[in-house]
Amino acid sequence: MNLEKLLQALGQQPIESSEEVCQLTRLLCRQLETFELFAQELPSQNLGFVDSKASTVELTIAGRDLTIHQSPGVLSSNRAGGTTGAVVWKVTPLFAEWISSASSLLFQSEILSSNSLVLELGCGISALVGLCLAPRVKGYVLTDQPYVAKFVEQNIAENAHISASSTGKGKAKGKKTKATAASHSKDNNVVFTPLDWETDEATPSLLTDLPDTAGRKSFDAIIACDCIYNEALIDPLVSTCADICRLRTQESETEADPTICVVAQQLRDDQVFEGWLARFMESFHTWRAPDELLPNGLKPSSGFVVHIGILKEAYTP
Repeated sequence: MNLEKLLQALGQQPIESSEEVCQLTRLLCRQLETFELFAQELPSQNLGFVDSKASTVELTIAGRDLTIHQSPGVLSSNRAGGTTGAVVWKVTPLFAEWISSASSLLFQSEILSSNSLVLELGCGISALVGLCLAPRVKGYVLTDQPYVAKFVEQNIAENAHISASSTGKGKAKGKKTKATAASHSKDNNVVFTPLDWETDEATPSLLTDLPDTAGRKSFDAIIACDCIYNEALIDPLVSTCADICRLRTQESETEADPTICVVAQQLRDDQVFEGWLARFMESFHTWRAPDELLPNGLKPSSGFVVHIGILKEAYTP
């Protein structure tokens, strides 16, 4: 199993390895993880924007030049439902370069391959992780609130050369299913579908607009990059991650590895981080990606961290 390769690479037990441990032990586990990350001297990242005032940002990732359109106006607005996805955050280019590299943890363990399907939660306007990773996998679904769709489409179109050069081709209320209103680039394997963590239901219809995925009903990996900043959204985010992972467990006669959840974030507020970790560990076996498997810019000493989660009901260590 490719999962075993991943666990060997992680080289450690989950942060909380037993289902039988008492509440006090769970508390100590997450407090220790929080202390180890926040006790070190973290570099000043301010809020973590790349450039919150520019309408376009020029980036070079893995030797490829990208032009990313963003919206300072939306960021500074009073839009209900949040505005943080309107600009590029510092962790995103670092994470995009790492996870799309052939030497990254998920490709080395063969959890990801040219046949993989990936879904990203809270992609924001940039579509940056999808632009970098999509050429290396079979299909990539970007999700976020509908307001980012226009910019996502613009950034996919603006940076179509990334795909070409890589592939050789030119709680409040009840949940509702989102199977329509998807945006995508013609002949591209990266698509955008609106998905609200608080109101929308995660179903196999999330794969509907990906080309050539007949018979596939689940994803090999979920990505959440710098989505943890608001305590009120922690439970909806983790619940959505778990629901998408359950699509794999609900498939009949499948011998595929469980869906892997990858969460990258900037270390900002220890209380928000511990709140997320506590909720995430309720549903997922959780590992922190070891420093030796990360580039210098993505390590905790640089102010960022990557965690790997496997749904508890899908796997027993």
